[in-house]
Amino acid sequence: MNIIDKSTSETDFLNILLKNRHITPKNVADFLNPFSPKNIPVSHFGVNKNHLSQAVTRIELAIKKQEKILIYGDYDVDGITATAILWQVLYQKEAKVLPFVPDRELDGYGIKSDSFFKFETKNNLKFDLLITVDNGIVAHSELQKILDAGTEIIVIDHHIADQKLSKSIITVHSTDVSGSVLSWIVAKEIDKNADLGLAALGTVTDCLPLNNINRNIVYHGLQALRQNPNCGIKKLIQISGIQPDSISTYDLGFILGPRINAVGRLGNPTDALRLLCSCSTIQATKFAQILDNYNKDRQSIQQESIDLAQKKIEKNKDKVLFVADKSFHPGIIGIIAGRLTDKYYLPSIVISMSDEVSKGSCRSIKELNIVESLRQLSNELIELGGHAGAAGFSIKTKNILKFKKQITQIINQKLDGLNLKQEKLIDAEMKLNAVNLKNCRLIKKIEPFGIGNPEPIFLFKKLRIVDKRFLGSHQEHLKLKLDDPNTPNNENIVADGIAFKKGDLDKNLKVGNLIDITAKL
Repeated sequence: MNIIDKSTSETDFLNILLKNRHITPKNVADFLNPFSPKNIPVSHFGVNKNHLSQAVTRIELAIKKQEKILIYGDYDVDGITATAILWQVLYQKEAKVLPFVPDRELDGYGIKSDSFFKFETKNNLKFDLLITVDNGIVAHSELQKILDAGTEIIVIDHHIADQKLSKSIITVHSTDVSGSVLSWIVAKEIDKNADLGLAALGTVTDCLPLNNINRNIVYHGLQALRQNPNCGIKKLIQISGIQPDSISTYDLGFILGPRINAVGRLGNPTDALRLLCSCSTIQATKFAQILDNYNKDRQSIQQESIDLAQKKIEKNKDKVLFVADKSFHPGIIGIIAGRLTDKYYLPSIVISMSDEVSKGSCRSIKELNIVESLRQLSNELIELGGHAGAAGFSIKTKNILKFKKQITQIINQKLDGLNLKQEKLIDAEMKLNAVNLKNCRLIKKIEPFGIGNPEPIFLFKKLRIVDKRFLGSHQEHLKLKLDDPNTPNNENIVADGIAFKKGDLDKNLKVGNLIDITAKL
């Protein structure tokens, strides 16, 4: 392992980080200075150029003929941003267009023909063109019903396809990027000023790897959000306490994203869409506050449910964590599953039980494609969708115990004999004297961070605890003051470190102890 100290040159330091991220010398310049996605061929996004052309031509015809268009999105951040990106462009082109974001409980996941027809009836409209964004690629029977009723369809989706859709449906599909990016690709063909910032937000919150084309999207999308965010995002940034000129992937994933998701989990997701499409400060302020309030409610409900889930799995000996309860709100079971998987490094299945039909959400680890495992039991499920790492389904409540036995057996067999251990990728060993502003600035050169391009982590050996104390309203964080006893006194450096959510480590640590730590600068 490389050792970084105060004598390590800037070039050597940066080369260590780039090599660890598998950036070859010929790709260094492109990685450090990503091209604008506006100037990149659509094939690099995994999109079929001819299919894109067909979709754009059909949309432009609908605008010209003043046909009635419905954009049917999804209730998570990627789906809501995808809907907002396309709606904004079509609205500005004076299209007769309406957006629809399904309700998690009333409409369920993905395109539903019943929801489409009910929306037509409610608005006393007959849509000529339906555009699905972030959904639709596996909805064969639902889309066929809409086709049969005389509405033409464009599907814009990034989920895994199971078979080809009807030849009557124009499809813009790629699994390389998020639903919001596919929506942006279509929208920018109609208006070059389509909102790249929202595409970056959807990319980060949908956990796309940032070591390929998605890096270009997020790199330039963050610049757009810093310099010229739309009215709604600007107000959400303000109410969230984010510094607008230094907004980062962390802010997208852990501050803005959860606020947009919260209203879709606990309330009406259309309020999030109304925020992103706001044209006035008054409207943006109203809906930003609504989202912030829902997020506070979500945090309270979430913690109680996570505590209960952990009690229920205390005696688990299987390769999957399976927990079901009537008290789990269907809007937060995905969060519960994510927390369990993060903590125990096992795939998690969490079910919100109701009288007849229950909702399930899953999160997985790199060793298991969860949606493939679930598809082996598709006959037991009412509906199913998702990715290798996350999935959602509904199931008849009376079948949960049978399903638990079957899916547990499948996953146990798939993971049998594997050493399941979450890796912590360490970039290098570092001496305390290398913790300086110069190296912090070098680290910023490889932003934005995310999956595939993690924030650098360094190993520090035999540091001495000088002082320690708790932080947080529940003393959940541990703050340490550390120095290196092997450093000459005239070079002695005392560093502050915070171990978030690790207050329980205090009982094993004493002032004067020598410890090894991994840390980010």
